[in-house]
Amino acid sequence: PHNAVGIYSADGHATIYCSTQGAFVVRSLCSAVLGISEGKIKVVPAEIGGGFGAKLTVYLEPLSVLLSKITGHPVKLVMTRSEVLRATGPTSGSTIRCKMGATKDGKIVAAECFLAYEAGAYPGSPVGAGAMTIVTPYKIPNILIDAYDVFVNRPKTAAYRAPGATNAAMAAETVVDELADKCSMDPLELHPMNASQEGPPQTV
Repeated sequence: PHNAVGIYSADGHATIYCSTQGAFVVRSLCSAVLGISEGKIKVVPAEIGGGFGAKLTVYLEPLSVLLSKITGHPVKLVMTRSEVLRATGPTSGSTIRCKMGATKDGKIVAAECFLAYEAGAYPGSPVGAGAMTIVTPYKIPNILIDAYDVFVNRPKTAAYRAPGATNAAMAAETVVDELADKCSMDPLELHPMNASQEGPPQTV
């Protein structure tokens, strides 16, 4: 689960031990929250446990440092599993429209995608990751992607297992399967013939 040990020293420096996927992100966010310069904060990443994008932000870290400053002692905070589920945010709901065009032989030549992801009450849904991954597996010469971070009257969304990518993959792969059906092809044939290739982008 999410955890942190905060140690605030008399010289104004802080050390944070935590299970994180992004030590420098933790340092930057704690600096902003606590009003301490980044140069005075050291983050020591510990074992992550489950992450999947959910341990890229801060929850307990700045609080542990603040309590350490008040008490003069190191402070360790650990969420229970129930607290993790209640306090670290729901995943982002989304509306995605995806349209693709292909030649009769199954070569995908165009894709148009619209993505709207719930951000909750504050900005920061994973719509950027969705836009980057929705048609990434395929070599498509003509692509238009419109992506929106939408405020809604709900809790702030947070990362949950490849944030943003799963919604987008579901939408795109469903359309590719339908496209294979329209071309009278087995999806297992259509997918590899349109697959992205290693190296720089190529004109098709």
